[in-house]
Amino acid sequence: MDTYVNYRYRDFQNQSFQNEFRKGEEKKADFTGSRLKSCDFRGANLAGADFSETAIARDDQNFQKQIRQMSLHTILGIPLGSAAWFFGQLIFVGCGGELANPYGWLSNPFVWIFAFATAAAMSQRRLFNIYMGLIGLMVIASINSTALTVVGIGVMIAAFVMSLCGLYLGYKKGAIAVGMVWIAVGVSSAISAGYSWIKLHEHYYAILFAVLAIFPAILATKAFNLHFAKVKMAAKTSFRGADLENARFVNADLENCDFLDANLQGVDWYGATFKNCKFPKGFSMDGNEAIAKHPEINPEIEKSAVTS
Repeated sequence: MDTYVNYRYRDFQNQSFQNEFRKGEEKKADFTGSRLKSCDFRGANLAGADFSETAIARDDQNFQKQIRQMSLHTILGIPLGSAAWFFGQLIFVGCGGELANPYGWLSNPFVWIFAFATAAAMSQRRLFNIYMGLIGLMVIASINSTALTVVGIGVMIAAFVMSLCGLYLGYKKGAIAVGMVWIAVGVSSAISAGYSWIKLHEHYYAILFAVLAIFPAILATKAFNLHFAKVKMAAKTSFRGADLENARFVNADLENCDFLDANLQGVDWYGATFKNCKFPKGFSMDGNEAIAKHPEINPEIEKSAVTS
């Protein structure tokens, strides 16, 4: 016997139902009268589900937020790369000694640890709180030189671990902060290439850094593509690959919905309206208009069903 799940007349925004309605589980969902914005039903078992009188659309506020974040992180990568190049010229060696090096940003491990630890902190609120706590601990420990040495080592180890978290979040969770870091690396490489060619006349180094600038550009593109998948999800409610056999969308208002690769056999579309929706191949707008009419006033549906 199917388990009845009652979600009637509720509001859902940016929520995933993939794990709640797994294929193979005997659940029957009832979303009658609910408002669904940018929800994720990909691959869900929604056979016999009732979406009658629902209003399904995208969350415009979240969509615009994702676009702004991507644009902001892309722009911030340029001054960040410039700052990393200038501050990275100072490599700390020995006991307080400083050696000016135009390629210091590349050879200084502290620059890389700080960059990716910052990316991790920007990706998760909990990591951000830990990161700010470590900085505060360093400030307090600076009162005592002995304590500063001990705390400093601990902070560097923690920052290294956080930098690994930054890389993980960037390529598993789609954190655009990591993409911003790689943009900064590309900018620093470009500055080093120009500096080597114009100031130092080291043409071989200039060519090397020009080539190196391509590598972080590729990594930044990959990180941004992962985040762009989030942007696309925020732009629609997805039923891609879901089992919607015998589901009901009676009098539903469907906008920015994705039904690609979904099982739509026996779906009741009576009275439904569609706007910017994607359907499986062969689902034409003419067929859509026919399905949305009541069978009693459109006998062509029964005829086509018999012939097929």
